[in-house]
Amino acid sequence: MALRQTILFTVMPRAMTVNPDPMPVSVFVSPRLEGAARLGAFADWVRWTERLRDGGLELELRCAGRTLGVPIDPGPLRPELWAQLFDDETLVRSHTFDDYSDRGVISYPVREALSALKAIYQQASVDLALPDAPAGGYDRQGGNRAVLRRLVDGLEVHWNGVEARRWREVVRLRAGASDRAGSVAGLSGPLDGEGLFAATPDRASLQGVAVRFSVFHHMPTPSREDVPLALDPATVLDFHQALTALNSYPDLLRALGLVFDLDLPREFVAETPLGQTLTLAVAGVTAGPREWALPPATPALETAYAHLRLGADRFFFTAPRAVADPQAPTTVLGLLSLDPERFGLAQVDVDGGLHKAIMLAETVRPPPGHNLVASAGPEAAPHPEVFDPEATLPSLRSGGVSLFADRRALALLDSIAQSKAFNAVAGGGAQPRPFYAEDLVRGYRLDVWDSETDAWHSLHRREAEYTVGELPFAPSRRPEEGFVQLAATQPAPGALPATDDLYVHEAIARWAGWSLSAPMPAKHLSRYPDAAEAVPDGSPKFAEDEPITPFKVVGRYRVAPGTLPRLRFGTRYRLRARPVDLAGNSLELGDPLADRLSAAFALPVDPEGFAYLRYEPVPAPLVVLRDPRGVTGPGSAVERIVLRTFNSVGRDTTPADPTATDRHILPPRASVEMGQRLGMFDDAAGRLKADAATWKLIGERDAGELPATRID
Repeated sequence: MALRQTILFTVMPRAMTVNPDPMPVSVFVSPRLEGAARLGAFADWVRWTERLRDGGLELELRCAGRTLGVPIDPGPLRPELWAQLFDDETLVRSHTFDDYSDRGVISYPVREALSALKAIYQQASVDLALPDAPAGGYDRQGGNRAVLRRLVDGLEVHWNGVEARRWREVVRLRAGASDRAGSVAGLSGPLDGEGLFAATPDRASLQGVAVRFSVFHHMPTPSREDVPLALDPATVLDFHQALTALNSYPDLLRALGLVFDLDLPREFVAETPLGQTLTLAVAGVTAGPREWALPPATPALETAYAHLRLGADRFFFTAPRAVADPQAPTTVLGLLSLDPERFGLAQVDVDGGLHKAIMLAETVRPPPGHNLVASAGPEAAPHPEVFDPEATLPSLRSGGVSLFADRRALALLDSIAQSKAFNAVAGGGAQPRPFYAEDLVRGYRLDVWDSETDAWHSLHRREAEYTVGELPFAPSRRPEEGFVQLAATQPAPGALPATDDLYVHEAIARWAGWSLSAPMPAKHLSRYPDAAEAVPDGSPKFAEDEPITPFKVVGRYRVAPGTLPRLRFGTRYRLRARPVDLAGNSLELGDPLADRLSAAFALPVDPEGFAYLRYEPVPAPLVVLRDPRGVTGPGSAVERIVLRTFNSVGRDTTPADPTATDRHILPPRASVEMGQRLGMFDDAAGRLKADAATWKLIGERDAGELPATRID
């Protein structure tokens, strides 16, 4: 194969700006090399950053029929960092487009799952509120147990390998599919004030939700004995994949010469009428004094932009696809448009709640041919006229705040189809249409507004320190901001049944009170399965985030002090998302434009937000014995006190014996997280106490144990 290099230069406005002069744009650089297995065959890329710094590069920008030569700024370039990552021996696999267009996508509807849970628990709060003695006893499953069976009727799945293949075929989405998987029923109808379906679910709709949920959570897996888990670190990543991995570090991209920030003259970027767009493109490149070792193909990629006047202001931004396609929703316009019809918020653990509800349904409704009465099951309630502990729903759990997107799997399929169409450009074909804002989104920066501070807070601001090879690298912004990206998974090689389906959750991100871009300062489990080695002890054996491929980039992060909001029960919250483009640009946290757009694009729409609530039940107090005879004495039990008087005549002449009759009532244990959510560790101003004495007290209380006596 002959040597060939194609360099794609994608130009885009830097987020959305108001009254800019000059006009800020960024250019994203993406090389595609073919014909050799080592980078040494492509001399231009062995020392790419050094070449740019010493020889320069001029980009020929085209806009509205006019062209302009703009040299890059060599100031941010760090050639020594490139040399730490790439050399003549760097592996290169001839670039091939990863075509996922024939893949199926497995997902499940979070809004429908949450709506089903809400309907079931609301109805249970009425139907199971009063005791109802079983009519005919346990054997006939009467009383509240019959009510419980009716409430969860349809959630039973009874997962098995025989039916699994058919279920996957039914729920699998493919390119060109409708907005509902196969013929599976589901919830629909008007939304209530929480953005959930108000209709009462029937058995068919509950079955549709449960089957799709179960298929998503039963990804095929290989046998650990048959499939090696180790990867070859020398070949797992090649040059192209390494550059893709670097896309998560915008400042490093600029230091390596993979992103250029340019300022264009205002008069060069023509204004656009309302509802119309023009395009920007890199029409050509000039290498400067140093000629190309291998002249590259540089197809002109057009990006649609809007530069319009609204009142006294001018706005400059990448145009959304809705400008050209009236059928497409306006998704990206400075912020991600969180339309309540397409996005939602969940503050309950949806996956955990539905898992437990399905298990309950499978318990009270066994598979056909299984005799529930004859099998081992829950005992009859001793006093069903008072309370039947087996006729209750499992408790839910507060799960922080999750942002989910309806039909996210279909959006992924559309994105895959669009990418395949654009890939024709690299092979010499024509660009099918200009890039729009949705095409250039790499991820999102999520912000939370809370009623305590009446301000927006980023969940991604962090103090970052990087090491590239053996050299330190400090980002230009302190603190910097990370972002969340789409994560899709697929079964491991050797999985049975064999499938190449992609699995994608509809949740974009979940905030549980901590940063989304920096780890919590706590110990966590290691990679070792042995329980004795589960918790790291700081030795080299437990070294974390050590790069094992030839591309050694290490990032160390901690939360920027004082930047995170506090997650507390009763506090009201709103959430917004700032799109991040290929070059890492987004609106700034404190940009007044972001605050103005939040009025329409944040969730919930209500400017007062929603109250974060506790779903965990309040446990009963603990009854503690002080004398073992309180349970060993005749008739005594922990919750039954026996007073013995020893009177043999009609009058009480002998004082009662109070031996072993005292009981202590103690509050139940609670997690540190629950204490934080309740504000137990906050000071008078509502700020979390950070002094050592407070955390020492928490540790001591958490480690506290009552004296115990073994009774054989």
